[in-house]
Amino acid sequence: MPKLSNHSTKLMILTILVLSISTAYLSWDLSHIWQYAIKLRLKTILAIVVSAVAIGTGTLVFHSIVNNRVVTPQALGLDKLYELSKTLIIYFWGASTLLSMHPVMDYLSSVGVMLLFALMLYQLIFKRVAQTQMYFLLLIGLICATLFDSLTTFLQVLLNPDEFQIAAYAGFASFNAVKWPALYLSALTIFPILIYVCFRYRQLDVMALGRDHALNLGLNYDQICLKLLIVVVLALASATALAGPMMFLGLLVLNISLQIFKTHQHRILLPGIILVSLLVLLIGQFVVLHLLNLKTTLSVIINFVGGIYFFWILLKENKKWQLS
Repeated sequence: MPKLSNHSTKLMILTILVLSISTAYLSWDLSHIWQYAIKLRLKTILAIVVSAVAIGTGTLVFHSIVNNRVVTPQALGLDKLYELSKTLIIYFWGASTLLSMHPVMDYLSSVGVMLLFALMLYQLIFKRVAQTQMYFLLLIGLICATLFDSLTTFLQVLLNPDEFQIAAYAGFASFNAVKWPALYLSALTIFPILIYVCFRYRQLDVMALGRDHALNLGLNYDQICLKLLIVVVLALASATALAGPMMFLGLLVLNISLQIFKTHQHRILLPGIILVSLLVLLIGQFVVLHLLNLKTTLSVIINFVGGIYFFWILLKENKKWQLS
């Protein structure tokens, strides 16, 4: 009970911080057209909530499968595939086609491409490898991510400067250009995923022990793993299609959450990582809008902070390996 009370206190503090940052973001520096400003900022906050739920849930579920604090769902290469798909549209049909595409069609096509790629990886690779299946899948994902990144760079070089700028902008996350139809579709996709994961937190607790232990405890590991992988890909694809790729966000919020909540119970970690994701995104968006006046994008700040944090984790783990 004391541990539960301690975790409840931390969740309450995080909730208060999220509400405080949200209020500050909404009310900071309102002009004479405050109704219009609040409407735009409220849409941004709603998009941040949906993305935070998607990335937090997907990252935690993926961590339960892989059991590695450094490897996140972005290792599957979905972010790079998203950038490549946008660049291909601009290369073959022009930037006007991408800009004039209906938000629903844009969202569904982006999610469909990423989901199709993930299922193809599973059918071709995941089912054929027994013991090291997940790490082999991640290795192929990293190779595909490198390939997608190289193809994107190659195609962007062939574009004219105006189209190149539009293609490059597609590779950065932005909550300022989110469309309402895409937001609705993303919410309808992600919140059922959250409910699905909430009802299976006990299975996630067992899966976090590893494949061998899960099988010994009577869990149908491979079947559940496939379902959870689809959940992860769908959540990550929805967040990426909504706001754009955020490479280091999963790594950042996962490690911060595990550092705050020193537990393996998913009924505590799930709301914890969602609140941490909300806090990180809201602080980043506050800095972008109110302190930097939209001179940069949110993904630049997240990747900068997340990249430094990533190297700090590697150096910290390397010292532990040397001492052991």
